Amino acid sequence: MGKIAAALIVPLIAVLMVPLFQYSTAPAVFPPKQGIPFVGMSLVYFGNNRGDTEIRTVAVLKYNSTTNCVTVRDSQDLLDSMEVDVGTREVKWCSGTWQSLYPTLWPIYVEYWIPTNIELGSHVRILMYDAVVIESTELSVCGKTISVWQLQAYYGPGHQDTWYYEKKTGLWVGAAWILYDADGRVIANWGGHLVSTNVALR
Repeated sequence: MGKIAAALIVPLIAVLMVPLFQYSTAPAVFPPKQGIPFVGMSLVYFGNNRGDTEIRTVAVLKYNSTTNCVTVRDSQDLLDSMEVDVGTREVKWCSGTWQSLYPTLWPIYVEYWIPTNIELGSHVRILMYDAVVIESTELSVCGKTISVWQLQAYYGPGHQDTWYYEKKTGLWVGAAWILYDADGRVIANWGGHLVSTNVALR
């Protein structure tokens, strides 16, 4: 009887182990190939707004596999708490001050990350703007020198936005906003950069 039981137990263990092995080696559905966004992803930016220092924090709180959306919390009140489509980066809903401007400004696309399959001349939607990749350069971010894309958008007379994104992950690492008067003088500006993140910069 002991030999029969042993003969039955070994195949039974093998059968039970197969699903466990498949589960542990199955490709993850989330996060996407570039590795961001992921639940728990955090970003901290320092900004200078007309001489005043400001801190902006961003966090990915949860992922909904049914809608393929992440819930993102931004300390800046423009979008505040939002649902973002992982595939398109489009903000599907937000609780911030921009919610009242729907549908005037919409669709809106998050600036926290962009696609990684871009090149010089590529167009990328950031917020409500059409930004163009104008340069490849290097920046020092969080103590590392990384390769970044520089993107720029113009929206109306005297308005210019510039963003910087790490090439490998598509992560937003810096930006600058400038407003000029009719004579080309700077009348308002903002600049900010990433100072802390749990995303592995390469």
